[in-house]
Amino acid sequence: MTILANIGRLMIAGAAVAAWLAILGAWLPSLDVLASFLPLFAVALAIGLLISRRRVRWTLPLAAIGIVPMAMAATPEIARTIPAAPKGARELRVLTHNVWVDNASPATTGAAIAGADADIVLLQETSRARDALVTATAGRFPYRTACPGGGCGLTILSRWPIRASGYFLKDARGQKFGPPLLWAEIAVPGGAPVTVATLHYPRPIPAARQAAARAALAAALARIDRSGLIIGGDMNLTPWSAGMRQQDAAFAPLTRMTRAIWSWPRTLPFLPIDQLYAGPNWGLVRADRLAATGSDHLPILVTLGRR
Repeated sequence: MTILANIGRLMIAGAAVAAWLAILGAWLPSLDVLASFLPLFAVALAIGLLISRRRVRWTLPLAAIGIVPMAMAATPEIARTIPAAPKGARELRVLTHNVWVDNASPATTGAAIAGADADIVLLQETSRARDALVTATAGRFPYRTACPGGGCGLTILSRWPIRASGYFLKDARGQKFGPPLLWAEIAVPGGAPVTVATLHYPRPIPAARQAAARAALAAALARIDRSGLIIGGDMNLTPWSAGMRQQDAAFAPLTRMTRAIWSWPRTLPFLPIDQLYAGPNWGLVRADRLAATGSDHLPILVTLGRR
């Protein structure tokens, strides 16, 4: 029992140290990637408490030290406000999904997307699967973005006509600026056209690469009207990271409509890295994680209502 108790104390101590290092990611960006694994640290801490429960004199204070940074990271995500859609508002259902570049069954994935009852679909990693996805979803989504520059890593599908689309944002003179992202202006019935965009951030290691992408996008968005904008994708960023908190603030008045939706990996999802933001013209009706489609990510369907 002594050996088991010692293992438990080591687990608690390790989880506590890792959690505090994750908190330091707000000042040392290279440590912020640890924040993504805070849920695993919490599980390790709980298991450590369980197997060393007869040594509570030492384990409980140690566990408390580890719980503090976990609570510090999780509280902002739990407490933040997401504006609700007015009752009876006209709804728009937007699906965001990384279909996985190594997807072995893109037609199956396409069939699942077509059956999800979405109005607009924001896809990532479509470079190899685009043709199969387009074929499988054509009945539901007769409109889709073109393949700019010969590369199709991003694709937008729509039930309604796409009035304009392209890579990069454009200023009043038509000049491109900001980071690469795919956008589309969609003629949504019964209201003004809706601009949506899909993107795929690099992984958080090295930290500087993703931070540069986030900063470039925030600077670009600051130059356009964001009141009706919807932007989503695989951001490789979790809600308890300093990077996500900084992005939420930088994207304002856009609001992140996804709250800790575990989307990766599909077999045992523990990282909520797929996100969707919407401008103040929109309120949230609901956000749902859907069943696996053949990708390593799970799709997220966000239902918005005009405010």
